[in-house]
Amino acid sequence: MLAVLVTALCLTGLAAPPASAQPSPPTDIALAWGNNDFGQLGDGTTTSSSMPINVHLPSGVQLTAIAAGSFHSLALTTDGHVLAWGNNGYGQLGDGATTNRSTPVEVLLPAGVQVTAISGGQYHSLALTSDGRVFAWGYNAYGQLGDGTTTNRSTPVEVHLPAGVQATAISGGGYHSLALTSDGRVLAWGNNSAGQLGDGTTTQRTTPVEVHLPAGTQATAIGAGAYHSLALTSDGRVLAWGNNFYGQLGDGTTTNRSTPVEVLLPAGVQVTAIASAWYYNLALTSDGRVLAWGENNFGQLGDGTTTDRLTPVAVHLPVGVQVTAISANAYHSLALTSDGRILAWGYNVSGQLGDGTTTDSSTPVQVHLPPFTRATAIAAGAYHSLALAVREASSTTLTASPTTVTPGQPVTLTAHVTCTAGTPTGGEVVFFDGTTQIGTATVNAEGNATLTTTSLGLGTHEITARFQGEGTCPPSVSEPVTVTVEEAPQTALTLDKRVVSEGPFKVGDRVEYAYTVTNTGNTELHNVTVTDDLVARVTCDATTIAPGQSTTCHGSHTITRSDVTPCKTAKERGGDKGHGKHQVMRCQVTNTAQATAIDPNGDEVTSDEATATITVKVEKKKEKEKEHCRKHHGHKKVYGNDRCDDGHHRRVAEQA
Repeated sequence: MLAVLVTALCLTGLAAPPASAQPSPPTDIALAWGNNDFGQLGDGTTTSSSMPINVHLPSGVQLTAIAAGSFHSLALTTDGHVLAWGNNGYGQLGDGATTNRSTPVEVLLPAGVQVTAISGGQYHSLALTSDGRVFAWGYNAYGQLGDGTTTNRSTPVEVHLPAGVQATAISGGGYHSLALTSDGRVLAWGNNSAGQLGDGTTTQRTTPVEVHLPAGTQATAIGAGAYHSLALTSDGRVLAWGNNFYGQLGDGTTTNRSTPVEVLLPAGVQVTAIASAWYYNLALTSDGRVLAWGENNFGQLGDGTTTDRLTPVAVHLPVGVQVTAISANAYHSLALTSDGRILAWGYNVSGQLGDGTTTDSSTPVQVHLPPFTRATAIAAGAYHSLALAVREASSTTLTASPTTVTPGQPVTLTAHVTCTAGTPTGGEVVFFDGTTQIGTATVNAEGNATLTTTSLGLGTHEITARFQGEGTCPPSVSEPVTVTVEEAPQTALTLDKRVVSEGPFKVGDRVEYAYTVTNTGNTELHNVTVTDDLVARVTCDATTIAPGQSTTCHGSHTITRSDVTPCKTAKERGGDKGHGKHQVMRCQVTNTAQATAIDPNGDEVTSDEATATITVKVEKKKEKEKEHCRKHHGHKKVYGNDRCDDGHHRRVAEQA
């Protein structure tokens, strides 16, 4: 069927419109789908595809714009060169040959020429240079190359623009071409059988002539169809001229016009971009909607019908969709959305709608772009489509709170996902402890996925979050976060108390004590102190002790009579004379100590009490005499063994 159509096109002079080149960020991804009889998909084959496939670009090449002729394709590189592939029967690939190419070849531009924009016509190509010149190559039977001849060219020749004129935009139509000048005029050349050059005649031109725009009008964009032309004005209106058989001039009639007439846009609509197809047109409005008018036999106007329209109607875009670029060719249309998707509608005999089918659609369907790619530019050929795309990227960051825990203590893991296409609206994040999966969480509207786990065992854990990808947001993995699980803090103190001084002891002796404080827990303790019920002040060698470590503390006490209790009587040899026996009292002095410290949480840790007991000897005889003196004389002192301090001498009787 396509072969018959191509033959018919050649016989009737039916022409394909240009595909306007949209500026795009540099990319090494070019996609193509639809008919591939001439290699116009650029994948090295001539096999058609109803789904986008990768164009085989030269290694290291990056593109900024793409354009389609009827059966060939063009791409602009970041260094100002032009690549071409597909049909080359008239030299429209510009490589000096007329051999079809199924992968891109470089257009042989003149030395030093830097190209800034490209456009494809039916069988010819155009390039705009950085200094405002225009070059053309390919089919030239109607003078559409603008070099003053009708000779086909397999390498670029310069269009004969009027002296001093600089072009700012170009558009290749069926068999004619347009250029926009820096002062807002429009130039046209080539076939003029339906008045598509807009100069008030139907005379063919091999060099540019000026379109007769209304007085005071400045054009800001142009579009060349098969036998008609469009211009967008600085105030958002659209002008049209040439063939009007299907109402493609949008003025409510089917009358051809050799000078521009105004398209009857809906009231209040401002147009920001235009695209011309063979016999219909598209317009992009300032609020992201798309209008269409003209031929509609395959639903290419996208209004849900196959009825031709003499004035613009709205394309039935999905709810909420905003369009940023449009392109149209023979019988199908493309729209680029603000979120990098591509919509297509119209004729689909070769899969040019890119939805995996060959079924026509009178309303937009979504092109099946490769996963995690975002389109940045579009171009419609006669039966194929092109796009530039960039790889989406995502980034996942992970936080853990807390990062040091005890067994069974909850740890909250929070992954945050960001994407170049915007915040993801779903998708799963899988959390891993090393290579072991520990849980899954869904990304919320803020791009966060949260998991709380109590399953981490003792030791150090390297936790990662792996976003699984969603929509146009590809997978990504976070940097690891370390979580340490430690034994639960256990605090314990022991206190050992011992007497350092050597006995025997008596009242009035100074006794030295040593205290050993040991940290028997698993966490450091500080502010170590020891208190003793008899020792006024205890000092420690260290006040901070690590687990398993000890510190020594020191204190002393002078024995007083009130300390000695209880007592036991015992006979001992001795006395002032001879070897008589006298009785002594063996009394005990016991003091109690306790250690305290502060743990890392600020809580007090206390040891068990520790005691030390010493024996203090007190002679019973002396005690009896003291009692006698106190009782009978009111004196407290005894001198020697038998004198009270009032000077009276008496011997203390044994029974006293």
